[in-house]
Amino acid sequence: MGKLLKQSFWSTIIIYIGVILGFINSIILFPKFLSTEQIGLVRQILSASIMLVPLTTFGTSAAYLKFYPKFKENNDQKNQLLTLQLMIIILSCFITCSIIFLSVDYIKFYINDNSKLLFQYFHLLYFLVIIFSLSSIFEAYLKSRYEIILNNYVNGVSNRFLTGIFLIFFSLNIIDFNFFLNLQILIYLFGLIILIIYSQKKEKIVLVLNIRKIRKSIKKILNFCSFSFLGNFSHILVLNIDILMVTSILGLSDTGIYTTAFYIGMIIDIPRRAISQISLPFISENIQKKNFKIIEDNYREISVNQMMIGILLFNLIIVNLDNIYDLMPNSEKFISGKSVVGIIALSKLIIMSFSYNSEIISLSKYYRFTVLLIMILAIFTIGLNLILIPKYGMIGAAYSSLFAVLIFNIIKFIFLKIKMDISPFNYKTLLLAIIGILIYILTVFIPNFKNPIIDIMINSFIISIIYLCLIIKLKLSPKFNSIFYNLIRLNR
Repeated sequence: MGKLLKQSFWSTIIIYIGVILGFINSIILFPKFLSTEQIGLVRQILSASIMLVPLTTFGTSAAYLKFYPKFKENNDQKNQLLTLQLMIIILSCFITCSIIFLSVDYIKFYINDNSKLLFQYFHLLYFLVIIFSLSSIFEAYLKSRYEIILNNYVNGVSNRFLTGIFLIFFSLNIIDFNFFLNLQILIYLFGLIILIIYSQKKEKIVLVLNIRKIRKSIKKILNFCSFSFLGNFSHILVLNIDILMVTSILGLSDTGIYTTAFYIGMIIDIPRRAISQISLPFISENIQKKNFKIIEDNYREISVNQMMIGILLFNLIIVNLDNIYDLMPNSEKFISGKSVVGIIALSKLIIMSFSYNSEIISLSKYYRFTVLLIMILAIFTIGLNLILIPKYGMIGAAYSSLFAVLIFNIIKFIFLKIKMDISPFNYKTLLLAIIGILIYILTVFIPNFKNPIIDIMINSFIISIIYLCLIIKLKLSPKFNSIFYNLIRLNR
């Protein structure tokens, strides 16, 4: 658990550095130098590429994490497992990109006329899909060894830093928008190269064509891959379909407004992503050993800690939302998306509260259930978006995401309770929920100041102090209290 905590701690710090860079890019630089249509175009290309990755990886990342504990003591078997996964990815990339290339005219038919600019840069999709697919297997390679710091650095810091630099180049007329978009390929390719070099340095990788030593497991691996592929694709679809459908139904300009609001709302999800990544090999290893009590204890502890952080961040975002938009350049163009922020933030808070239930099911013998559930949910979400977006616009897309997340997590909670008799909730969950509501009510009574920066500082200070005092007094997290009191002793 020492390595788990260390990796989670440093990953969280790196992720929040990435958040700062993302805030600068999404809230300041993008609105200042790009039109809403251009922002929507950038976001949609990246979102569409991410949506296609499950097709091109064919469940290999999850399979690598699941089967690695079985082969971890044998170098030949580990290398053969990685080789098999890479062979699947290369073949899947070729098939997927070929199908998309042949279907472009058909896709155009279903896209809003306000989004036709997307097809001028459709070539970026193929390059990004291949890069993201290869990156996913090397990220899984590092996760299996409890190494997630570099993954978070590449995805959260390096990519965003380079995007910001190139955006500044664009603002200075050093490059045009066309060149800026094409540079996205180099940004993510650079990240992939870093992952490969570090993986090779960490543990020498030898690709082998002969995979005889894992031949007995190939059927199980491919079977898991096929189910994991369906589950991952449906899951990514649920998380990204709102952006795609906003583009398709409303246009690229609305996509730019929606994704900007979406970014603000998803800030609270940052700690969960760090913990979830490092928890995957932990879950896989303990499921192999049938240490379900260890899993449940960790499952519950993480739920409480994630709720603690999530509730604080949720309230900080809500109370400072007007100030955030006041600080945004050309905010009048983006203000229509403000109502989306709270809904997205609430959906992320729900996910954090239920802890890593998806990961437990996906890496257990019940993984087929997740696949079936997420496929049904994907169809439900698409249908809900088709109803709500034309009627309510962007806010309809946000509510679709919220309903999907809530239903999905409730069903998974019930399933885990019945099948494995584990739950992420206890009395602390109720206390945290009550505290969260009280803090939310408190935000109404905090006076507003004319300066948005001063307002943010005062609001954040008041809420944070009151919230942390309640958390410490009620001893909701022994680890947090221990860290807090140790810091006090060090400063004496």
